[in-house]
Amino acid sequence: MRQLERRARTRETLLHWAMAGFASNGYDDASLDAIAASAGLSKGAIYAHFETKLDLYLAVLADAFAEARMRNARVLVALAERRAPAAAAQAYFASPGLREHIAFVTGLWHLATREAAAGAALEEFRTQRLAEFAGAAVSLGMRPAPAIELALTVGKLIDAEMLAGRLQDAAVQRAG
Repeated sequence: MRQLERRARTRETLLHWAMAGFASNGYDDASLDAIAASAGLSKGAIYAHFETKLDLYLAVLADAFAEARMRNARVLVALAERRAPAAAAQAYFASPGLREHIAFVTGLWHLATREAAAGAALEEFRTQRLAEFAGAAVSLGMRPAPAIELALTVGKLIDAEMLAGRLQDAAVQRAG
């Protein structure tokens, strides 16, 4: 059992540092050597857990989507409280770790345009988000068409705010 625990800890350490590397450098510029060094491990440790850089990225993506689902739960509460779409969307951003999350997700949008596995994962997440937000609106008594419109609007506001946050961070980095 000790070896299994050590293996699980190593995997979690790799995922943590890979998230940081992918968020700050993007998929293309994130180096497996740098991720391993940041984790205090060898590149071989990465390959002991993940066959490819993309496999590592997709594992990090699963964690990022888990975080996004927790953030979406706050949006669902805001929708249940009948907040306006912009206020409901802002509920997504009400927790720590936002900069890294935004950087990773906006990097995912870029990668999804050319990497089928990333694109499919993103599309599945967005479809699920739409269904959850629309379902919340229907449960409040909205008819399906306006509920879907509300869900689309809230989702687009979240995505736009993430993009605006990423652009602001980039401007600060260029100026600083």
